[in-house]
Amino acid sequence: MFYQLKDRLCPITIKEYDPSILTLGIISLKELTECYTVFGFSQTTVMECQDITRKLHGIMGIYDDYHFGIITAIDTKYFIHLEDRIGIYTKENLFLIVIIKDQDNSIHMDLFESLDQINFTKISLERLIYGFLERLLLNNYTLLEEIEDSISEFEDSIDDNRLSKDFYHEITKVRKRLLLLDNYYEQLILIGEELRDNSIGIFEEGRLRYFKLFTDRVIRLSNNVKKLDDYSIHVRDAYHARMDYNLNNIMKLFTVITTIFLPLTLIVGWYGMNFNNMPELSWQFGYPFVIILSIVVVIVNILYFKRKKFL
Repeated sequence: MFYQLKDRLCPITIKEYDPSILTLGIISLKELTECYTVFGFSQTTVMECQDITRKLHGIMGIYDDYHFGIITAIDTKYFIHLEDRIGIYTKENLFLIVIIKDQDNSIHMDLFESLDQINFTKISLERLIYGFLERLLLNNYTLLEEIEDSISEFEDSIDDNRLSKDFYHEITKVRKRLLLLDNYYEQLILIGEELRDNSIGIFEEGRLRYFKLFTDRVIRLSNNVKKLDDYSIHVRDAYHARMDYNLNNIMKLFTVITTIFLPLTLIVGWYGMNFNNMPELSWQFGYPFVIILSIVVVIVNILYFKRKKFL
């Protein structure tokens, strides 16, 4: 579907397309293959859109009189399980969106929600593109806050010595989400910088601030992702340290127990020799003496280790 943007949104057919009037298009991949020559687009760009290879990074290319890019968008609800893929063309007075993959129709919704926030009497190509790209960042700050809260909960559980058996699985899942977000923001930064450079001169210099605003916002989000990734590494190291600390405590306890019973082993070995001239063998208090001696040795060792704070 194509629309001319005047004082309102006016649906048109491809035959009614006028290069002198600001036009918005949102079409399918099949429709692109049928009309790309009308706009003078290269067949290479169509082949890029048809490439079904799963790529985390988008692309952005500059041609004689237009920009072409592909964005792999993430869904903040389903995250890794669902992603959209779109192609974008920007030409003088034309912004064309090609739906390559959109399982939940979110691209259409994002586009028309962005149009609701635009004053059509002051509409421009730059503002139109900015409005759509900005929708791709919707709720991203909230998403990063949720990830930060989950990492913070891991840290609190480590401090309280409530170690979960699924910690590695959970922290790995968080780091994969951060990696996906980082790749997502990198492609948006690339697109924003290419549009801001205006190397083919299709944008007005005074309106390039829209692309700077968008790029700066994505860079801030990208920096936040890197900080959260460092935070997750810190929490993972804290988990290792806690595990080592607990293991050391267990080993220390075993060592103390072994040390306490070592003198008893000596006593058992000594009086287990049964030589004929050992006076304790024929002494009527020999057995109680060994019992009392063993108890005294254990008590002395326990008091010593408590004094040294080993227990």
